[in-house]
Amino acid sequence: MAQFALDIVERGRDPAGEIAHLYGWFTIWSNTAVALIAGHCALLGRARGPGHPALLAASAVWIAVVGVVYNTLLSQYNHPATVARQLIDMVFHMITPLAWPAWWLWGRPAGALRWGHLVAVLPLPLLYCAFSLWVGSQTGRYAYFFIDAGKLGWGQVALNIIGLAGFFVGLMAAAIAWDRARAVQPVSRG
Repeated sequence: MAQFALDIVERGRDPAGEIAHLYGWFTIWSNTAVALIAGHCALLGRARGPGHPALLAASAVWIAVVGVVYNTLLSQYNHPATVARQLIDMVFHMITPLAWPAWWLWGRPAGALRWGHLVAVLPLPLLYCAFSLWVGSQTGRYAYFFIDAGKLGWGQVALNIIGLAGFFVGLMAAAIAWDRARAVQPVSRG
């Protein structure tokens, strides 16, 4: 909301155009998903719906990927001009990508994930890629350099998306393995 308000006030963007601009970034998609899932869990619990263990794990992976990709590939291109924008950037790209997966690692009920949940991580990033590629094909502007079909060509972009999907799946596999290993640890009766 702060980013939205700053862009309207400081940059004179119209609200509808600003929503479209912000949702051009996977960072916003994943942070929104985490906020909605966390809000659901806080208000209604984790029994079902967005609180399902597979969705909790997938959202931890989505936001962790945001942190990794931004801090390894993209931060050099982003230079927030004001302290307020620097704080927003830090929340989107560092605090949430660390805090949500940390909460998941230690705050979830262990042993709830199965290997069949592996695919739960893919719908959001693949939907985002399809959306982003469509927008880019219409406007000539792609949100991220590694999916810029205008510069890289569709073949390279397809390979990059496959690589990113593999990264998501690999992290989800690690999350499932962690969850299953934690579920079978013996309880100390000290």
